[in-house]
Amino acid sequence: MAAVVAEELNELSCVLIPLDGTRLLLPNISVAEILPWRRVKALADGPEWCLGLLGWRGETIPVVRFESLNGGGAAARKAGRCMIVMNRARTANGPPFYAIAAEGLPRMLQLTADDLSNESGRLGQAESVAVRLGTESAVIPNLDFLETKIATLLR
Repeated sequence: MAAVVAEELNELSCVLIPLDGTRLLLPNISVAEILPWRRVKALADGPEWCLGLLGWRGETIPVVRFESLNGGGAAARKAGRCMIVMNRARTANGPPFYAIAAEGLPRMLQLTADDLSNESGRLGQAESVAVRLGTESAVIPNLDFLETKIATLLR
């Protein structure tokens, strides 16, 4: 029984989120809810990476196109397949929730340290680490950068 408990403690529940051209890897605890695509209200004079504002559970939350925020530029689309509502992880100031536009349905994973390996390559400003999960590549986002940008957007 003790061996089973010890093995479970070495696993981390994660979410693999498909974006346009990459995948984000996040701990499950950072995701509040996964929503089907909804219409968002455009933000006047907002940056290209903010698709607009979404009403969610009595809150108004910004919807972010990660690819644009990471330097993807004007090529990013204005819609997606679903929205990943995120719990604020780091920044003390800013909204408690925000959403990331996703191109496909996220997948839940149970990962151990042995499942991941670093991948070389140039990282964007909103990325912390590039990793390989078996045959798939993913990036771990820089949540400090992302949440700081969102906080300054809403000031």
